[in-house]
Amino acid sequence: MSVATEFPPEVYIPLPARPRTATVLPFRPRPTAEPAGEGDSLRQAARRVDASYPVRSAVAIGDSNRAKAPLRLTRRGYVVVALLAAALTTGLLLLAHASAPSSHPAPTGDVAAVTVRPGDTLWSIASRIAPQRDPRLTVAALEQVNHLDTPAVLPGQVLRTR
Repeated sequence: MSVATEFPPEVYIPLPARPRTATVLPFRPRPTAEPAGEGDSLRQAARRVDASYPVRSAVAIGDSNRAKAPLRLTRRGYVVVALLAAALTTGLLLLAHASAPSSHPAPTGDVAAVTVRPGDTLWSIASRIAPQRDPRLTVAALEQVNHLDTPAVLPGQVLRTR
């Protein structure tokens, strides 16, 4: 058997780290010199009870009456707070940039006038000026705006689109 198991280790626990609990003394102190009177007030009776049962006041660890220490940030805490602030600012700036209206208008397929090139038909012109729409509707609109009786067009001819 080793010597280390025969004696318990002595460890110093600093006062702030020791558990704080109320301690009731295990013995009854001597009675007070004043006997209980019949005309005593409640305060006097309470003082007598406090004197006969001394209890050390203690603060429980989770007690709400305890004064709260102010928040103290370490160097790492300041870095974390600064990074969070920078991330929030960056996110807000990106959101503002994405939701801001564009200074350049979006290009539209609508053109005021088109010059017919060699090999063009009304169908190819309609597909070129309005690729997102049905070409049949655009061909009908071109015939109506330009007062065309036939779908034949000549190279160099200028067609209005509106």
